[in-house]
Amino acid sequence: MVSLKNVALQLCTCTYIEIMTGVGIALYLLYLQSYLLAAVTVAAFGPLIGFHFAIDKIKPGKNGWKKDRIVKIKSLSGASSWPA
Repeated sequence: MVSLKNVALQLCTCTYIEIMTGVGIALYLLYLQSYLLAAVTVAAFGPLIGFHFAIDKIKPGKNGWKKDRIVKIKSLSGASSWPA
């Protein structure tokens, strides 16, 4: 059984907001008979939505990704990295 609370939480996530925005813009552009802009909208939102679904599948502990892992970014200029 699906609770209304779980459905509401899923609809308020970033991915679903992007899906609804992309579909709304594409449908409006189709209504205006601007097929090229509708295709550009789908091409722009498609990879972004796919990226969110791919990231959502990665859970802590799988594929060597750990929740408490610290990543240090090395500067290209050779200066010391932050945090030191």
